[in-house]
Amino acid sequence: MSKVAIIGDKTSILGFKALGLDTYPVVRPEDARDVWPQIREQDYGVIFVTEPVYKVMEDLFQEVAEQIAPAITVLPATTGGTGIGMERIKKIIERAVGADILSEKE
Repeated sequence: MSKVAIIGDKTSILGFKALGLDTYPVVRPEDARDVWPQIREQDYGVIFVTEPVYKVMEDLFQEVAEQIAPAITVLPATTGGTGIGMERIKKIIERAVGADILSEKE
């Protein structure tokens, strides 16, 4: 079974530790760049990141986007979602299917 990690502010990720995920709490989203090399050394199948972390590290995540693992999944932080995760999912589905099937029809 692949290992799973989560990066984000302590409040947003604390509960995931009880589920057995490796947690990487950061004070500021920018601090996640400092732990990224350590995370990449591990054999993670899935890495969850909060939206604020994704915003500041999107360039690094693009480097692994075409690889099978790790899968990077974006979650809203406890401060609220910005829609980044949904937009990313829409782009992935549109690329796979060839059409935007998630947009609401008027």
